[in-house]
Amino acid sequence: MSLKGKLETFYFASLLQFLSHDKKTGVLELNHDVNKVKIFIKDGIIVFATSSQKERSLGHLIRKQGMISENELQKCLQAAKETKRKLGTILVEKGYVSTETLKKMLHHQVTEVLYDVFLWKAGEFNYKDVSINVEGKLVTQINTIGLVLEASRRIDEWSIIKKQITNDKLIFKISETTQDKKEIKLNNNEWRILSLIDGSSTVRQVVNKSGYDEFAVYKIFCSLLLSGLIEESKKAYEKTEAFAEYSRIITIYYDILHVICKNMETELGNRVFTIFDECKIGLSPEQSRLFENFDLMRKPVDRNMDVLLKAVEAHEDLDEGCAFLRESFNALLVEILYKETDLLGLGITQTTLKDTKQALAYVKQYQKDSTEKVKIVHEIEDIIAKIGRGTSDKNEKKANPGGIASLFRLK
Repeated sequence: MSLKGKLETFYFASLLQFLSHDKKTGVLELNHDVNKVKIFIKDGIIVFATSSQKERSLGHLIRKQGMISENELQKCLQAAKETKRKLGTILVEKGYVSTETLKKMLHHQVTEVLYDVFLWKAGEFNYKDVSINVEGKLVTQINTIGLVLEASRRIDEWSIIKKQITNDKLIFKISETTQDKKEIKLNNNEWRILSLIDGSSTVRQVVNKSGYDEFAVYKIFCSLLLSGLIEESKKAYEKTEAFAEYSRIITIYYDILHVICKNMETELGNRVFTIFDECKIGLSPEQSRLFENFDLMRKPVDRNMDVLLKAVEAHEDLDEGCAFLRESFNALLVEILYKETDLLGLGITQTTLKDTKQALAYVKQYQKDSTEKVKIVHEIEDIIAKIGRGTSDKNEKKANPGGIASLFRLK
């Protein structure tokens, strides 16, 4: 049996309950923007799940828990790749985790992947009956009814939490009215989060440093805030003019790049991941550093936004920072479009350029008007026109020792 549809019309909870009730065995794939999830089901029971988000990988979770260093993790990942074995097997063999701990981490990994999907507002799914052999493999077993009930509870709590902590860019500090910490009665988890709240770290940074899952950290933040132990810091850079301007620029280019890369993914599949990395190499050293940890296809929007804002905040002058962002994104756009032309031909690239124009039209109509928006639209239209002229620009690229990106360097 195969089943396709949209989560807007066939809710995720109903889908899981249907597959559980009919004791299905197969794989359920779900897609939403850059997020991709695979759920493996055996006789109606969820036994495993994977996510394209790095934050939900087993290695990342174990690293966040402090069970292994980054260097040790990379060695284990390399060993797993070379021997074609699971990372968990390598971790147990090398003594970094016990089998029992690994089982708990796998269960935690799978449930967090599933809880993420419950929060999706939209998406597509595709289920197929396939044989799944779990003999000798370390898998988990998720009770569907229990999962749905817990997810419902989380969704209700999230709606309350989000009213207090509206986004993960907020920065909190210990309240000035807080008395001696010795008189504060908190559990270990609350103390851990409180110790990371320093008046300069964002909520997202605290989540990443803590090693705890996002939902748990947000709950603690909300509890500390409502109890008056913490308060929002005036240093919250989301309220500054620079942050707002940089965010608008990044959002426009993010949407444009997403359209281009989705078109390429249709033709090239997962190879588009490596192509994106290859295109960064053609940029200037400073631009390459800007995009070093930027991963359009495998990181969620908020993580990518954090990465770019962190990299561009070194520019003290707002106009200089905005110009640098535009130059860098324009150079990356050119590299990607020429790479697409080389691999797929001008015909497919012309389709991509047409879709990019449509995305740009949306930007013109709906994005907030600003001087930067006018510049971005003009510069991307110029890029589309030059790429659209065909192979003549390819020869110009070869003749230009500064690389094709320099052809579009802003004056």
